[in-house]
Amino acid sequence: MADPDLVLYELAGCPYCMKVRRALEDLGLEYESRSVPRARNDRTAVYETSGQYGVPVLVDHTNDVEGMPESDDIVAYLYEEYGDGQEPPPSGLVGRLLTRLL
Repeated sequence: MADPDLVLYELAGCPYCMKVRRALEDLGLEYESRSVPRARNDRTAVYETSGQYGVPVLVDHTNDVEGMPESDDIVAYLYEEYGDGQEPPPSGLVGRLLTRLL
């Protein structure tokens, strides 16, 4: 079986990971979720992929993106690459409230 094009290293309950998952879902993108251990020292796969232990981390095999960290950067990249001109939704609490009100 072939590797999926998009892989997201994430941690359950992580709000930054949730932001990236929301973008992936909004764009209708299929991806493989790889849950990582809660203890940073045990995240060897994340470190080997991105050179750091934080999550989320995105891998996009289609575009040779290996280990992109930082949720805001990932969301911007996803909308730029796969969004067909869509703008990313506003981030943060105010952005979520505005999105629901408008």
